[in-house]
Amino acid sequence: MTFLNKIEGKLLVIISFILAFNSYFFIERKSTDAFPHIFNNINIHYLIYVICLVTILALFYEFFKEKKIIFSQILQYALFTFLPMEIALILGLFVLHSETKVRFAFYFITGVYLIVASVFFIEKKVSFQKTKENFKETIHLWLKKQGLTFLFILALSLSVFGYYGISNIENHAAVDEPLWTFNRIPNFWKNIQERDWKNTDVSDKPGLTVAVISGIGLLHNDPTDYASLKKFNPQKDIRVMNKAFRLPLTVFCLLSLLLFYIFIQKLLNKEVALLATVFISTSPMLIGMSRIINPDAILWVFSSLTILAYLIFLKNKTRFWLYSSGILLGLAILTKYVANILYIFFFALIFFEYLFISKNKNISITKHLKDSLLNFFSLVLVSLITFYILFPETWLSLKSLFTGTLLSQAFISVAPLFIGIILFIVVDTFFVKNKILTPIFDFFIKNRSYLMISLTGIFLLFVLFVFANTYLSMKFIDFEAILSSPKSSYRTNSMLSIYSANFYPLIFASLPVVILGLFFSIIYSLKMFKKDNMELKIIAYFIFFILLYYLGTTFDKVVSVIRYQVVLYPLLLIISAIGINQFIKLFPHKKTITLLFAIFFLLLGINTLSKTNHLYLGYASKLLPNKYFVDTKGMGDGSYEIAQQLNSLTNAKDLFIWTDKMGVCNFFVGKCDSFYDLDSFLENKIDYFVVSSDRKSKFVGATSRKSKIPYDFEKIYDSNESLFSIFIDNRPANYVKALPAEKFIK
Repeated sequence: MTFLNKIEGKLLVIISFILAFNSYFFIERKSTDAFPHIFNNINIHYLIYVICLVTILALFYEFFKEKKIIFSQILQYALFTFLPMEIALILGLFVLHSETKVRFAFYFITGVYLIVASVFFIEKKVSFQKTKENFKETIHLWLKKQGLTFLFILALSLSVFGYYGISNIENHAAVDEPLWTFNRIPNFWKNIQERDWKNTDVSDKPGLTVAVISGIGLLHNDPTDYASLKKFNPQKDIRVMNKAFRLPLTVFCLLSLLLFYIFIQKLLNKEVALLATVFISTSPMLIGMSRIINPDAILWVFSSLTILAYLIFLKNKTRFWLYSSGILLGLAILTKYVANILYIFFFALIFFEYLFISKNKNISITKHLKDSLLNFFSLVLVSLITFYILFPETWLSLKSLFTGTLLSQAFISVAPLFIGIILFIVVDTFFVKNKILTPIFDFFIKNRSYLMISLTGIFLLFVLFVFANTYLSMKFIDFEAILSSPKSSYRTNSMLSIYSANFYPLIFASLPVVILGLFFSIIYSLKMFKKDNMELKIIAYFIFFILLYYLGTTFDKVVSVIRYQVVLYPLLLIISAIGINQFIKLFPHKKTITLLFAIFFLLLGINTLSKTNHLYLGYASKLLPNKYFVDTKGMGDGSYEIAQQLNSLTNAKDLFIWTDKMGVCNFFVGKCDSFYDLDSFLENKIDYFVVSSDRKSKFVGATSRKSKIPYDFEKIYDSNESLFSIFIDNRPANYVKALPAEKFIK
C-alpha cells in the first residue's frame, strides 16, 4: 500500500491499534473490575474513540485532497485501518466475553464491517461479465419476446394456482400449525417490538421467513382471541385466524411462480419455462404445502429459485445473478436448515461444470478451480450476509450465524469431510498447481459420457424398482411401512431400503403426465449423452441433486416423506418439462404444439385439482394401485371434514371425542382431546374415536405397551364399523373415520 509509505499512513497504523486496544479495554472493563480506575471511566473510552475518528478523517483528507477520489481505494484503506479494532471487537464480544452486554452500537459496527469487507472482497476478486442494460427497455423487450399467447397461458396458470390455493383455505387443520400461530410467530414479533434480539430465534428450523410472511396475519388478528396453545378452547371462529395467517404464504408462493417462469426462461427457453410453470401451478402437492403454516410451505420456492439463479450465474457470470442466488440461499436457510445441502451441491458443480466446459473451451484446470472457488465462496458469503442481516439473534451471537448455516444439525455430520475436501482442493490449486487433481479430472473428462449415463441410469433404476416393487404388492420392500416411521425406520431396515423408499412419494405424488415427461427426459439424456447443451446439463444436475438429497437424508437416518422432499418437486417438474419439450420438437409447428400442450396440461391439472376436494396433500397418482397411498405422515387432511360430520349430530356439544390429530378439536363443538396416558383413559368417558390411517403406527404402538388401557386400538384402526368416514383421494387405505367408543372396550 502506497498509503503506508507516507507519514499519514504510519500515523494511521498507530491510531488503528489505539482503537483496537481501546475497544479491548472497554469490553474488558464491562466484564471485570481488575483494571486501574482510569479504565472504569466510560467517558475516557468514548473520548478516545472520538479523538481517533476525528484524526482518521483528518489523515484521510490530507492523503486524498490532491488526488482524484476513488471510492474503492478509500474503502480499502478504511477496512485496513479498522481491521485491528474489528478483531478486538469480535474477540471481546463473541469469543472471550460473549456474555458481556455493551451498547448495541458496538455489535452494529462489528456487523457492518463484516458485511462491507465481504462485499468488497467479492467485488475485487470475482470476474463479472459487464452488462449495460436499461431496466425499462429490458422489461419491454422481455414482454415482447414472450408473446401474448405465452403470457396469457402463464396468467391462466397463476390464476389456477391462486384459485385452488386460496379456495377454502380456512377449512383445514394442519399438524403443528398451533405451534406457529399461538407461539412462534407472536413471540417473534413480540421480541422484535421489544428489541429483544437474542430471543428472536423462532425454532430450530429456523423458520424465520415463515414468521415474517405469515406474521402479516397479526395486523388484525390476536391468536389469544381464538384459543390457547396449551389447552385448545375456541373462543371465536378460528377459521378467521387460519385465513389471516395462511393467506400471506399462499400469495407469496403464487407470486413466486412468475419468478419461476422468468428464471427457467433465462436459463433454458420460454417453451420449457411455460410447461414447467404449468406443472408447478397444478401440482396438488405444492398447492397443498403452500396452504399450511410451516417452513416447507415456502422452502420449495427459495431452494428451487436458488438453484436456478446460481445456474444462470454460471451461464452468464453477471453480478446480479450471483447476488440473487446468494440472497435466495440465505432465505432458504432462514426457512429450514436442510437447505444447507445446497452448499454441497454448489460445491460439486465446480467439478461438473469443468466436465461440460473443458470440451468446448481451452481452459486449464487451475484457472477453472481458482475462478470457481472464488464464485463458490462469494455465494457462501452473500448467503451468510443475508442470514446475518435478517436474523436478529446473530447480531449478538456470531455463533448462531454458523450453527444456523454451515454448522447446523443437518450439516454438522458431514461438515468435517466437506471442509476437508475444500481444504485439499485449495491447497492443491493454490500451492501445488493441481498436480494431484489434474490426472483425476483428466480421467473423468475422458469418461464424462459414462459418468452422465451412470447418474441417469442409477436414477432410472430406482424409479423402475419403485414401480416394480409397488406393482408386486411391495414384495421386496414395504415402502409405506418405512415412510410411516421416517425417523425410526433405519432401526429395522437397510440403508438401501430407506434410500429406495424415498422415490416412492416423489413418483406417486406427481401427475402421470409428469412421470411421462420424466421418462422422455431420461430417454433424451441417454440417447444424446455425447452432445453438449444446456438442457442435458440441467437434467444431469437436477438428477444429481435428487440423488444427493436422498443420500443426505439417508445418511442422517431419516426417510423423506412428502413434506421432507418438497424441495425436489419443482426440479422434477422442470426435468419433465424438458422431456415434453424435446418430444414436441419431433413435430412441425413447435410453438403452436407447445401452446396446445400447455393448455391441455393445464386442463388436466384443473381436473385433478377439482377431484381432490381441497385435500391436496392426500393426492396420489392414478399410476399407484388404489390399495396404497402416499401421504403416510399426513398434515391434517380430513380433520375439518370429519369434525363437521360429527357436529351434525344433535347432541354434538355434549359429546367427548378422542382423536389422534388435535386439528379435529379446532372445529368440533364438543369436548375433544388426544391423550394416550392410562390415567386420562380411565378418568374420561369417551363417546367417539376419530382416527386416521397415517397415525395408526404411532398410536397402536404407544397404547399396546400399556395393557391396562381399556380400549383396543388395533381394532379401532382396522374396524369398518365407522359412524362417519372420509376416504382421502378415494383410497380406502387413506382414511379419517369416527367410531363409537363403546364397541371397542376390551
